[in-house]
Amino acid sequence: MNDQTLFFRQVNPNFLVEGVLTSQAFTPFPKDQGGLSVYDGDQVSPQEAYRHYTEEQHLLSAGVWGVSGEEVKSLDLSYCADPVEGNSAHALIEFGQRTNKECRKLAKRLVEYALSRGRLYPKE
Repeated sequence: MNDQTLFFRQVNPNFLVEGVLTSQAFTPFPKDQGGLSVYDGDQVSPQEAYRHYTEEQHLLSAGVWGVSGEEVKSLDLSYCADPVEGNSAHALIEFGQRTNKECRKLAKRLVEYALSRGRLYPKE
C-alpha cells in the first residue's frame, strides 16, 4: 500500500441522488470512530471488491468509486491496512478526531477525486 494505491469505496444506493454521488458516500459515520472503510486496490480489483461486498457480505452497492493514497494525503488524512475476518483487503481512510463539519468538507473533496476518476465498477 502506497500513495499510488487506489482505495475502493462501496457506495450505498441512498448516497446517489439523481445519479450523482453525494459526500455522504465518503463521510465516516460516528460508529466508525473516524475511519472510512475501503478496499486496498493493491489486493483486489474493483470488480472483486464489489463481488465481496454484495455477494459475500450481502450488502447493497450502487458501485465502486476510488481515491488514491496521494489524494487522501493531500487532504491531510491518512490510510492504513485494517484486515478483518473474511476480508484481508480491508483498509481505512482515517479522518481522526475531526468535527462532523470538517469531515463533511473533506468528504466533498474525496468525492471530487472519485468523480474525476469515474465509477470503477460496474463501468458507466
